Amino acid sequence: MKKFILACSILTFALFSCSGTDKKEETGGSNGGFIKKSYEQFPDPKIDNGMALLAPFAVNAVGVPVDTLRFEDGDSDPTWHLCCWNFENGLSKGIRTDARYGVTFDDGTYSISRDDKGVITMSVIASKAYDKPRTEGSQPWINFLIETSFENIELRKCSNLVFSYDLLILRCDNKTGDAYSTNIHAAQCLTYLYLRNTNPESEDYMKSLWLGVGSFDNRDNGGVSLQPSTMWDVGTSTYMYGLADDRLFNTTDLLDNKWHTCKVYVKTVVKDAIRSLKEHGYMKTSVPDDFTVMGMNYGWEIPGVFDVCSQVRNFSLVSDTDLQALSE
Repeated sequence: MKKFILACSILTFALFSCSGTDKKEETGGSNGGFIKKSYEQFPDPKIDNGMALLAPFAVNAVGVPVDTLRFEDGDSDPTWHLCCWNFENGLSKGIRTDARYGVTFDDGTYSISRDDKGVITMSVIASKAYDKPRTEGSQPWINFLIETSFENIELRKCSNLVFSYDLLILRCDNKTGDAYSTNIHAAQCLTYLYLRNTNPESEDYMKSLWLGVGSFDNRDNGGVSLQPSTMWDVGTSTYMYGLADDRLFNTTDLLDNKWHTCKVYVKTVVKDAIRSLKEHGYMKTSVPDDFTVMGMNYGWEIPGVFDVCSQVRNFSLVSDTDLQALSE
C-alpha cells in the first residue's frame, strides 16, 4: 500500500479556519542593479503566538478549540491549530515545562515543544496509545498535526511562490512486534499544502487538491519516496498528489540525524500535479492559475505502533508579489 493511501482518510480535520494576519514581512535584495523583493505569506512562521488546541476526537466534526498553548508570554490570537485525531485520549493541555527542547506540553504519550529559535519538536509514544496493533486498514490510526491558513495567495498573482522548511527526524522506533505488516502499519511524517480552484469560470470551481510537499515514511528506503503519487481521497473527497521527496530534500536518507531543507517551487509542482491528475481523469479543465493556496499542515500519522520524534523549523512561503497590497 502506497503512503498516500495510508494518509488519505485522516485529513478531514477543521482546516484553515484561522483568521487575521499582520502585514506580510518584506525583504529586499539587489541583483545586477535591479531590486528584488519578496513577501513572506506565513502569518506566524515561528509560532510566536502559540497554538489553539483542538478537541482530540473530531474526525467527522468541526474541530473545536478547547485550549490555547502558549510557548511564551503574550495574548495575540494564535493562527495555528494543534490536532490529535482518532484517539479519545489525544493530547489534553498536559503539563507545561521547560524541557530539553524548550517550552513543552507533554501528557506522557503526545508532546510538543518550541524553543526560543522557533524549532518545533513533536513526539508520539504510540506504544502507550495503542492497546494492540491495528489488524485492518480501515481501522483509525494516530494523527498528531499542526496546521495554519493563508490569505489571498492566488497563483495567478505570483510569477514565483516558494514554500520551504527544515526537517529533522530524531526517532522512529518500530514497536509493532510480530504483527508488523507494511500493508497496514507505518510511521509517516507528512507535509501538505491545501489548494482550491477559486476560478468561478472553471468547470472545476471549488474542487480542492492536497499537495504532498515532503514526507518521511519508514517503509521507504531511508524514509524518502522516490516516486510521485496521484489519487482520489475518498475520506476527504479531495484529489491528492505527492511529489518524489528526493527531488524536494535533495537526499534519499532522512534517517541520518541531520537537518534537511525541503524547498518547493509551488507553481511548478502544481503544474506537474495538474498534468498527472488529468492523466488519471481528474480536474480535466483546470490550469495552475485557477488555484489559491489555502493553508498547510505538518505532523505525524502513525498507523503502526511506532515511537517517533521529529523537529521542524523555518516555515516559509515567499511570493514575489505583495499579495496583501493587491487585495486592499
